[in-house]
Amino acid sequence: MRLSFRSLRVRLGLLYSVFMMTSMAGLGFFSYWNIDRVIASARQQTMVKREERIVAFVNRWPKNDRSLGLDEKLRQLSIAIAETDTIQVYDLRGNVLYSSPGEEIYKVGWPGGECAQHCYAVVQRGPYTIRTLSHTVTLDGQKVRLSIGGITNEHLETLRAIRDSYLISCPMLLIASVAGGFILSRRALKPLHRITSEARAIGIQDLKHRLPVPKTGDELQLLAETWNELLARLEAAVARLTQFTSDISHDLRTTITVMLTTAEFALRRSRSESYYREVLTTIATECRTTSRLLDDLLAAARADIVQRKIDWQPVDFTEIALEVCEHLRPKAEIRQQSLRSHVCSDAWTRGDISMLRRMLNILLDNAIKYTPEQGTITISVEKADDRLELKVSDSGIGIPPDALARIFDRFYKVDESRNQEDGSSGLGLAIAKWIVEAHAATIQVNSSVNVGTTFTVTLVEYSDAFSSDARAQRAVTI
Repeated sequence: MRLSFRSLRVRLGLLYSVFMMTSMAGLGFFSYWNIDRVIASARQQTMVKREERIVAFVNRWPKNDRSLGLDEKLRQLSIAIAETDTIQVYDLRGNVLYSSPGEEIYKVGWPGGECAQHCYAVVQRGPYTIRTLSHTVTLDGQKVRLSIGGITNEHLETLRAIRDSYLISCPMLLIASVAGGFILSRRALKPLHRITSEARAIGIQDLKHRLPVPKTGDELQLLAETWNELLARLEAAVARLTQFTSDISHDLRTTITVMLTTAEFALRRSRSESYYREVLTTIATECRTTSRLLDDLLAAARADIVQRKIDWQPVDFTEIALEVCEHLRPKAEIRQQSLRSHVCSDAWTRGDISMLRRMLNILLDNAIKYTPEQGTITISVEKADDRLELKVSDSGIGIPPDALARIFDRFYKVDESRNQEDGSSGLGLAIAKWIVEAHAATIQVNSSVNVGTTFTVTLVEYSDAFSSDARAQRAVTI
């Protein structure tokens, strides 16, 4: 398989390698620095203890024994220490009082300054690295400058061995981390490749197929489950869309067939004026039905951009409710239905007047359609705290319990036969729902078969729509 830097597997492998190398380099640098610090600290402590032994050895010499001078006492002490460790003593003027026997290369001299406190230094002499301690002390009753030196090459060799081991192991670790990164990334992404290959095989005609779900409990399992849920919703949506398209095609074909047949039959021979009027009435009725169907389709298609199109302004919801009632009252009277309204005054909200009117039209028109003759339809608007509550109730045929959860779906129809009889497109409640949601409101439905249905819309009250003076003036104007 050709590798690409855009591949998630390659990037994961490289990131793993970079992380491993950075971690190992950091560990190496820290180990080298820490070991060097520990060795230096231990060496300094050793030299301080050596200084204390020298001072104690000289100062504990019996006071009444004056047979040996300071240099002789120090010489006896030098016999007991290694040749590579040196002791040098100077007076306060810098004159050498004593210098331990041995190679001159080991002797570094006084560094300069008073060194009232311990002065440490590292001096390079040829192949030797010498660590020194210089301090002003009291020896044999006089203040002198004491300088102690010792070769630390063995310590440096230890550090070099540690450094070289890291330098040798780093390339091998790099190779191992790159190989391990690619192996681990391949194993980690293997379920993803399987999901991808299965997803490629899914087409619009095969939405029943589902992705394999790895039982790993990680993000890949969650991804596969989420995609399967999406496929299930997509399958249901496509099924509803297919059924909807079939229904709409049938409705349009039926309407066009009626208009075409009626017109062709009327044109076969001369007819009376009353007959032509009847024909035109039939065609006009079919045109209105088709126009309403197309309006519903356009409204459903624009549902996703409704938020951008709302003309926000104060709305007298009571006035709109009464207006819609009066508009649909003749339709209810034709069916010998009782249309009642119970609305409170000053029920203001903010929103788009035309959209809210359409929502009311849909709910009230549905109530009239699905309520038998002699039935009762009631519309009410009430205030509840800072909310407005609209209720549209009817004593109609009701909605089956298994359909309540889906009646607001865009392409769902409860009963195909009754929708065909009344010319409904099945989009009304879907349109009403997105109008409600676009106004940050809620809609609920309660229904019992052959008892009736109640739709409840809860909107935010807009109490500052007009001041009290403006409201009074508006009432007078009306």
